[in-house]
Amino acid sequence: MSKRITLLFVGLLCSLSVNAQQEQQVTDSLQLDKITVTASKIPQTMRETTKPVLIIDEKTIEQSAGKDLAQLLNEQSGIIINNANSTPGSTKGVYIQGATTKYALVLIDGIPVSDPSGVGGALDFRMLPLNYVERIEVVKGSQSTLYGSDAVAGVINIITKKSSDKPFSTTASASYGSYNTFEGDVGINGQIGESTSYVVNFTRESTEGLSAAEDQSGSAGFDKDGFNQNTVFAKVGYSLLENLNISPFINYSTNKGDFDADAFTDGANTFDLTLLNPGLRIDYATGKIKLNAGYNFTSMASRNVTTFGENVYEGTVHNLDVFGTYRISDHIQALVGTAVEHFTLPSNTSSGEEEKAQLVSPYATVFLKDYHGLNVELGYRINTHSEYGTNSTFSFAPSFNISEQLKVMTSIGTGFKVPTLSELYGPFGANPDLDPEKSLTFDIGAVAYLAENQLKLEAHYFNRSVDDVIIYSFPGGYINRDRQDDHGIEIETNWLINEFITAGAFYNYLYGKITEEDISGNETSSYNLIRRPKHSVGAKMNLNLTKNLSVSLNGTFMGERTDLFFDPTTYVSSEVELDPYFLFNLYAEYKLSDGMFTAFADLKNLLNADFYEVYGYNTLGFNVRSGLRFNF
Repeated sequence: MSKRITLLFVGLLCSLSVNAQQEQQVTDSLQLDKITVTASKIPQTMRETTKPVLIIDEKTIEQSAGKDLAQLLNEQSGIIINNANSTPGSTKGVYIQGATTKYALVLIDGIPVSDPSGVGGALDFRMLPLNYVERIEVVKGSQSTLYGSDAVAGVINIITKKSSDKPFSTTASASYGSYNTFEGDVGINGQIGESTSYVVNFTRESTEGLSAAEDQSGSAGFDKDGFNQNTVFAKVGYSLLENLNISPFINYSTNKGDFDADAFTDGANTFDLTLLNPGLRIDYATGKIKLNAGYNFTSMASRNVTTFGENVYEGTVHNLDVFGTYRISDHIQALVGTAVEHFTLPSNTSSGEEEKAQLVSPYATVFLKDYHGLNVELGYRINTHSEYGTNSTFSFAPSFNISEQLKVMTSIGTGFKVPTLSELYGPFGANPDLDPEKSLTFDIGAVAYLAENQLKLEAHYFNRSVDDVIIYSFPGGYINRDRQDDHGIEIETNWLINEFITAGAFYNYLYGKITEEDISGNETSSYNLIRRPKHSVGAKMNLNLTKNLSVSLNGTFMGERTDLFFDPTTYVSSEVELDPYFLFNLYAEYKLSDGMFTAFADLKNLLNADFYEVYGYNTLGFNVRSGLRFNF
C-alpha cells in the first residue's frame, strides 16, 4: 500500500511538472552565487561553501504556518526530529545524518544555545517557536573547529526576523485546529532614525492534545496530555558609528504540559520548562578587518511532578565568542578567535554543592575563496577544559567548481563533545573522570546545475566515527566505552519548473553500528540506530496557482526502524520493529489586500496514517490547522 501511494504521489508531481512546463516560460534560476551562508562565520555564497548546506528560506517558512519548527525540519533531507508528529508536549530531539541528538549544535543568529541542565545538553526544539524565524541554515558535517563542543554532526543556525525600514510595522497571526489547538503571535518592528532598529515578538500556543501513551485496549480512558507555551523574543540594533553595530537580544520561553508514565501506560504527570536566553552581538568592520563578538547567557530549568515525587533540574551556561577576520587578498581570508564557555549546575548534584566547569578554545581558520574555482577551508582549534584537560580538532575541506554548472567537494575533520555537568556531577551515575567524546568525519559530494540552472542535483556520502562514547552502565553510572560508526548517502533534487511551480525530492540511506568491548577485550558490533530508518524518501511541490493563491504538497516516506521497549512490569528492555509509514500533507494560502492579509489552511497526515515514532506512544492522525496572518 505504501509503495502504491508513493508512486502515485511522485506521478502526480511529474504530470503537474510536465503540464506546467508546456504552458509557461522559465523566469528564475538556481544560481551558485544567489544564496549567502552565514553559519561559516565568514559569509559565503553557495559557490564558495565546502560542506553540505541546507537552506530553508523565508518563503518556505511563511508557507509553514500550520507547522512547528520540529515538523518543518523533519521534512528536510538528512534530518529527523524525534516526536515531530507526536503530542506537542513531547520532547523534540534532532538527528542530523543519523547522529544522536547531543551531536547537533543549535545557533540563534550565530550564537550557540544548548540545555545546560540535563544529560547530553541537546536543546529541545519545542522551546523555539517558528513565528520569529526568518531563515534556517543547516551545515552538515563536523563544525567543531568553528563552534567547539556538540557540533559533531553539524549546526542548525536559526536566523531571526529583521526589522522593516518603516518606523513602525506590525505582524500578527492566529490559527485554530484539531485537538483544540490555538496559536497566536503578535510582533512589532521598525527603524528609528538612521541608527536604531527593533524587533519584538510574542507567541502563545495551547492545545488540549491527546493521550501521549497509546491505550492498547481502547477502553481504558487515558486522559489527554495538553501543552501550552508562551515565548517572548526581542532584539534591538544600534549603529553607534558608521561601521560599529551593537545588538542586544532576549529569548524567553515558558512551557507547561502533561506526560504519561510510560509506553502504553497512562499517568497524571506534569512538567514545567523555562528557557531564559539574553545576549549581545557586536560587529565592527573597517577596510580589510572585521571584528565580531557574541555573548549569551542560557538558563534552563525543568520541573517534573509524578506519582513518585518532584524532580527539578537546572543549569546555566555563559557563552562568549570573539573573533576577527582579515582579508589578506581577494581570495584569501584568515579568521582567528577565542570561545569561552562557563557551565554551572546548582546544588542538586551528587556532592550536594554547586558544580562548575569551564571550556576555553582558541581557534584559527584560513579560507581560500574561489581561486580559479577552488575553495578551501583549513582550521585548527585547541580546547582546554577545567576537568578533563586539553584536546584539539582540525578541519580540512576543499571544493572545486569544475564549471558554472558542476561543483565537487570533500571534507575531513574531527569533532568533540564535552561531558555535561550532569554526567560529571549529577545526582544519577556521576563520573568526574569522563573524557570528551571524539569524532572523525569524512564527506564527499557533488552539486550539478542543469537545464539553464533551473534543475539542481546534489549527492553526498558521509562516514562518521565517534570514540569514547559516553554511556550509562548499570549499576556503575556514566563511563567512556564504546565506538559509534555511521555512514550514509543523501541524494536531493530541486527544480524550478517555471515561475508558478517548483518541485523537489530526496532519498536518504543511513547505517550505523555500535562497537562494544567486553571485560576480556573482545569487540562485538551491532546495528543500533534507534528510531532512525535506513531508507527515507521525501517529495514536495509548490504551486502558485494565481497571483494570490498558492498550494504546497509534501510527502515523506519513513522505512522500517527499530526501537527499545522497556517493560515496566518485568524491568527488561527488548528490541521492537516499527513499521514504515507515509505522510502526505497539504498547505494552501490566499493573500488579500495586496498581501496585507493571508488566509491559510494546513492539512497534515491526509491519509490518516497510523504509526509509531516512539513505540507505545501515539502520533497525530489526520489534523487540520487554519488561520489568518496580518502584515501592517
